Amino acid sequence: MMTLARLHAALDSVVDIEQLIAQVHESSTVSPHAVARVGALVAEARELLRHLLAPPAVRHAVGKLASVNPAAPRPGSR
Repeated sequence: MMTLARLHAALDSVVDIEQLIAQVHESSTVSPHAVARVGALVAEARELLRHLLAPPAVRHAVGKLASVNPAAPRPGSR
């Protein structure tokens, strides 16, 4: 149960970081490419956490879909 709570807390933190990255992207002179890359990594972390929090049946269904069609987009990929 504690692990589940930690995963939910991590997901909340990642969502907060995504919002912060969006604000930086809008108002900063930092390289837009660098900010976009960080945003993409955070989005990938979010999707991985959501995958871990999904019920086992859903996780297995996603895995089967990807193994049937390796070219199929994975969650969080763009």
